[in-house]
Amino acid sequence: MYIITIASTKGGVGKSTLVLNLATVLLNQGKKVAVLDADSQGTVSKWAKVRDYMIDSGEKIPKLFVAGVGGEALWEVANDKKQQGYVVLIDSPGVDDSNMRSSLLRSDIVVTACPTSAIDLWEIESLMNILKKLRSIQNRKIPLVLLFNKVPSIHSHLAIKEALDFFDQNHICPDYILKSIIKERVAFKHSIKSGRGVIECSPQDEKATNEIQECANEILSIVKQHYTASV
Repeated sequence: MYIITIASTKGGVGKSTLVLNLATVLLNQGKKVAVLDADSQGTVSKWAKVRDYMIDSGEKIPKLFVAGVGGEALWEVANDKKQQGYVVLIDSPGVDDSNMRSSLLRSDIVVTACPTSAIDLWEIESLMNILKKLRSIQNRKIPLVLLFNKVPSIHSHLAIKEALDFFDQNHICPDYILKSIIKERVAFKHSIKSGRGVIECSPQDEKATNEIQECANEILSIVKQHYTASV
């Protein structure tokens, strides 16, 4: 299948929360999913332990493959799972280090989660520069997909417009900008405590569920399009 890295050169953008929610959406769609936690904070690995405990206690949620890996093991596990037909999601570190670059090099696409504040928007340029260097090493294009994440619920359209204007003014051009967005919602924070994604919680937050499902479907559409064109 595919290797999708969720990346950022800074922390606090909601990267790990996005990874685990994408994973549960794809898992509940019947896809084989492997999550590789390359972030030293280990947020996804800790969440997975809670999930396993809930499953062992009788909760009816599907098992999910999660492994904390780095270095050469990251490449080996990612490639192995891809060959077995898994969608591989890599939660890369929120810093520019060897694990992040290793994650990027192995990816079919890179997704960056970005709030709409200027300090976060500037980081997109840093990630684009890193990818540009890595592209020259492998002589292949690694598309960068931008997702506006943690968008304010009030005046969200204005926040997105200002962010897009900021990109235009500063000539920052990701390969794709998702139409779907993820707003700042309590449901995403609460779901983590129970080892679930928002789509698995009861009662279900319909707005949060729709946002993450639309996001997952749009990302898969882009990676299929790119993968087909590059084969």
